Amino acid sequence: MNRLACLLAISITIPAFAQSERHIAAENSFASDFQTVPVMANVPGVGGTFQSYVALFNPTSSSFVVTVSRFDGAGVKRTATITLAAGELKTYTNFLDAVFQFSGGGAVTFQSPDSNKRFIVSTEVRTGGTRFNTTIPALEFAGSNSPSFSAGITVDASSRTNVGCFNQSSVPNPIKVTVFDNSGTQMVGTLNLNLAANAWGQAPVTAVVSGGYVRFEPTEAAVCYAVVVDNGTNDGRFISAAEYRP
Repeated sequence: MNRLACLLAISITIPAFAQSERHIAAENSFASDFQTVPVMANVPGVGGTFQSYVALFNPTSSSFVVTVSRFDGAGVKRTATITLAAGELKTYTNFLDAVFQFSGGGAVTFQSPDSNKRFIVSTEVRTGGTRFNTTIPALEFAGSNSPSFSAGITVDASSRTNVGCFNQSSVPNPIKVTVFDNSGTQMVGTLNLNLAANAWGQAPVTAVVSGGYVRFEPTEAAVCYAVVVDNGTNDGRFISAAEYRP
């Protein structure tokens, strides 16, 4: 994999809907031969239908095929291919429906034939197709089983928070999720994501907290995230979980 290339304002609860020791910051984005989008959606929810917009761009001078794989809440994998001409951009208003004819949520990976055939992925989840959106980063690097943290979450009358993970391992992956206040000394809630092999899962945080954070403790390799959603507008703020192992 080229080293130069790193999930959702959906306000719903649906059934099961990282990194190496060294990382490039998740905010950095590069053309790559392999990228993971930790969450995509095509589901009804509070405030409208949530759909994933995707822009897939080939900046090279060669045509090639990108293999796209979708992993759902049960870990079931479906694969499709997208051919990109040299310099071509393809966009999808509802990617999961257009490419997989799929309703639900899941994680999606993109892979080209080799490291010389790199592409750029831009994704966001939109409410009702266009009204509100949350940008979802595409990740180049795989996760690990290190603890990871999403900082800056709120659950109150004005905001809600969802947490989710994509199990990147081929075995079941129990993930403990703990919610803390901003002092770091008060645990305000816990939940568990019990993910099947290669499965994606998401759940709401029910504990009331203002300006707190989430700690994810996966058993196997996983990439995790939190999404804080404004209850009034459905605007979302996506927070990739950053790994830290002392």
